[in-house]
Amino acid sequence: MLFEQSQTCEKIVIVKSGRVKIYRLSSGGQEQILEVLLPGDTCACNPGNQQWACSSSAKALSDCSVWTLERSHYIEMVKNNSRLMQTLTAIFAKKLCKFCSLIEQISLESPQRRLVKFLLDMLNSEEGPKDQKADIHLPFTHEEIAHRLGLARETVTRQLTNLKKLKLIQINHRQVTVCDRKALEKILA
Repeated sequence: MLFEQSQTCEKIVIVKSGRVKIYRLSSGGQEQILEVLLPGDTCACNPGNQQWACSSSAKALSDCSVWTLERSHYIEMVKNNSRLMQTLTAIFAKKLCKFCSLIEQISLESPQRRLVKFLLDMLNSEEGPKDQKADIHLPFTHEEIAHRLGLARETVTRQLTNLKKLKLIQINHRQVTVCDRKALEKILA
């Protein structure tokens, strides 16, 4: 555990290697994954304010190593480097937009649309050409995808099976082949 929800935000975490999930737990214990940090990513926190509490928890999903920037160093660096402050502001603003989209998706979208958007986002984050047929490596279990999309694991499995029956995707372990990108995009239209 790198940090926990409601603790005072003492540092910024930057992922050096591995994967770290950022998540919230409801009072009933239900987990909602907000994002998965990959190498080079940082959490959206602000240790500059001593009253600032972590809004989420962070836990390694795989073997990982991180760099941390303590509160005092963070404050000093931001105070003395306006370019760094602008960069951090841009990172935090981008994350805020991403979280707003996640809230909208979870509260307003059907399970099928949530999963299709997730798959297309994963496809768009892959290197290489964006062909009609393309492979996506999923570094997530069905359970992790469910927690990310605000669904039950069974719903994720059922929706993937439905997309497979429609011949829109093929599934082979953690490899998903998008067979008809345009048809998936139509689901979101």
